[in-house]
Amino acid sequence: MPLSAQTWRTIDASRQLRDTGAVAAHVDYVAGKLDLKPAKTAALYHATVRYDADRAEAVASFDTAARVLALGVRLRGMHMTSVDEENDAGSMQAELSGAVPMDLSLELGAVEADLELGGLRLPDFSLRRGAADVTARFDRPNRETLRTMTLQVGAAQVKLLDAANSGVSRIVAEVGAGSLSIDFGGVLTHDVDVTATLALGGLALNVAPADGVFVDERTLLGGFKKDGFTKEADGWYSDNYQTATRHVRVHLRAFMGGMTLTRVQK
Repeated sequence: MPLSAQTWRTIDASRQLRDTGAVAAHVDYVAGKLDLKPAKTAALYHATVRYDADRAEAVASFDTAARVLALGVRLRGMHMTSVDEENDAGSMQAELSGAVPMDLSLELGAVEADLELGGLRLPDFSLRRGAADVTARFDRPNRETLRTMTLQVGAAQVKLLDAANSGVSRIVAEVGAGSLSIDFGGVLTHDVDVTATLALGGLALNVAPADGVFVDERTLLGGFKKDGFTKEADGWYSDNYQTATRHVRVHLRAFMGGMTLTRVQK
């Protein structure tokens, strides 16, 4: 079948930073390449979006009353045509202010995403994806206390690097047929609770050797290797759990999926 007609457009949108009040930011990106990072200028946001106007519409708006920022590309109607070709999918480069507290949520479709989150002020972060390939990193400390990180991974491949720098207290993860990798590189300043529900996919955790690990698992066919752990009434404890000053507590619920745990200092 011949390819449908395409009308490529590029928009460049931004808004100057006028105050430091908290903002809720929603990024909804259906397909293509997404690069997100902290803004280098005094802007609340800056986004450059290349998209096919015949199939989709670009979104870049800020509701001053509700203090809600919306960015991304949404499909028009039922235009679910193929986006397999690299040059067919469009792109978005977005920068967000690190000067304001920002609850950040991302809804991603068939997206290849690189998220540089270090240096932002994130009290809350959520990622929901379809068939995305996502790398998110906290190469610098989060400048807020991150209450909860919510990760929903369908058929996606999601890597979270230097997660200790996020300052997160609680991670809630759901993995369908995809894979989720969480590297607690950086500096862990307090205990972290991870609640993970796995269907067919896998969870990979890397925790520094000096940090204690507890795993409460309820699994059917999945699970994790118990080398270096001792079984107690409520779960499995790493051999250094009692002497460690920081801990990662994992509550694992798995059907066919499993967890891999490594202890490498990064």
